[in-house]
Parts: sequence; C-alpha cells; structure tokens
Amino acid sequence: MTKTYHYTECGLPNVHLKNGYTLEIIDGEEYLSIDDMNGLHDAIGTEVVEKNQGLTGDEFKFLRLQFNQSRRVLGELLGVDQQTVGRWEKEETAIPKIVDATMRQLFLELLNEDSNLSYLLQKLAGTEAEALMSEIILEEKDHNWLKAV
Repeated sequence: MTKTYHYTECGLPNVHLKNGYTLEIIDGEEYLSIDDMNGLHDAIGTEVVEKNQGLTGDEFKFLRLQFNQSRRVLGELLGVDQQTVGRWEKEETAIPKIVDATMRQLFLELLNEDSNLSYLLQKLAGTEAEALMSEIILEEKDHNWLKAV
C-alpha cells in the first residue's frame, strides 16, 4: 500500500495526497514540494464545492483564501462585517445557506471566468453608498424603455 501525505498545509483536516509531491528531509527539517500547487488547490476546491453537506468553517476559509480575499473584503461583498466572516470560519455561527451557495458559485467562477456573480457582488458592494443617492432616468425610444443619455 502506498503511503499518502496528510496535506494539512491547505487548512483542511481531511486532504491526503497519493502522489504529486516530494518530501525531503534536509538537516533534520522536512521540506514538502508539490507539483502544480494551483492545480491541486483547484482540485481541492472542486471537491469542497461539489459535496452535498454544508461548508465547514475550514472549507469556507479555504475558499476565501483561494479568492485571495481578506475577511473584510469578502464581508463587504457578502454584505456583512469581517467579524461575521470570522465567526463562520471559527464555526461560532452557522453559515447561511445563501452564503454557502454564493461561496461555491464564486469558486466555480474562479475556475471558469464566464460567470458574472463576483462582478455583480463587487458592483453592489462598491456602489452601495452611491446607489442611495442616484436617480434612474429612463426614456422611451421606438417602444422600448432605455436609460436616458
């Protein structure tokens, strides 16, 4: 039986590598080298988003780190504060199903850039204050309502 490497460095307790890595001991120190780290993390993320159970706090954090987002920035995108994101990651409070689904969709978008969810969330988060004061001005042209120029 081939020995697997328990890959805790990703932040998840249940990831084991069968191959694709080199483990060397130099001067008593253990050094891990992984072939195609980005591909590995894409594969881990895919397994996480395709599971039938809700995301754990560790899985939520793993996905957030794949987006390269701080708790504060992700919180702004999701409409919550960074402490709420921290409580989800520490499993102090349950991750709402809509947030779970959003995180999964954002990861799938990261793999396939054809989706527009992150664009819409960023647009909503970035223009929240501006939207409170903006007016919508429309005009009819050829029996179609359009934004006025």
